[in-house]
Amino acid sequence: MSCWECRGGEDAAQGSILYRILNRGALGPRGRTEPAAVQQLCSCALSNKLVSIRAPQLVFKAATEVLVKTFRFVKSVPCFRGLPAEDQLRLVRNSWAPLLVLGLVQDSVDFDTVETQQPSLLHRILTHDKDGDVRDSGVPVGDVEGIKRFLVKCRRLRISVKEYAFLKGAILFSPVTELECRDYVQELQVEAERALHEHVRTVYRGNASRLGRLRVVLNTLRCVDADAVARLFFRPVTGSAEEHVLSVFYERERSGPDVWD
Repeated sequence: MSCWECRGGEDAAQGSILYRILNRGALGPRGRTEPAAVQQLCSCALSNKLVSIRAPQLVFKAATEVLVKTFRFVKSVPCFRGLPAEDQLRLVRNSWAPLLVLGLVQDSVDFDTVETQQPSLLHRILTHDKDGDVRDSGVPVGDVEGIKRFLVKCRRLRISVKEYAFLKGAILFSPVTELECRDYVQELQVEAERALHEHVRTVYRGNASRLGRLRVVLNTLRCVDADAVARLFFRPVTGSAEEHVLSVFYERERSGPDVWD
């Protein structure tokens, strides 16, 4: 059976409980419904399937611990500490999601998901909510599977501590339009990528294959959907992911080794 988007919604609505109640007796002889095979969802319906974390509290705690470690690293970078406070805030807002995903790789954090039920059209009408419930009821399965595949591929690379540091630097110092020190930040990003290249050249004797894989990691991290990460790991528990992220960032600075050098 085609979905709402494929056939304008008419056929999909016929499968709802509300439709059957209002049209009782109009389903054919003895109230038969369509065969099971015909009731299968089409490909676009499957692509819109939403999932959520199976154990949100446990994964929320693990993700928060990753954030704490990540921000501890960020605050240990002298050139970050030397930036104006507003620039620091903008950089954190821009980079926390890819930094978190990279931290999940480094700390070997795994998670399982379950399919979530999207609110019905009737529910959204009665609650006067066109978008909110659907937005917060889960994350598209394609986004989640992309994150999980990324975690697996990165772990196979066995990224070293120094490589993690250079990758984090390249992500953290991504120039944002509103930055007061934008040119300087861009130089820091170039320097982080150059340091990564020199590290691979020295330790792995210029292994072009490894450098290429690490560049793929970097490019993938730059494409991370921050909203999907927020909806997956934090919003089901806190309701507001950005407030939680910033509260972690503004915690009292803890001492830790400077792994940037």
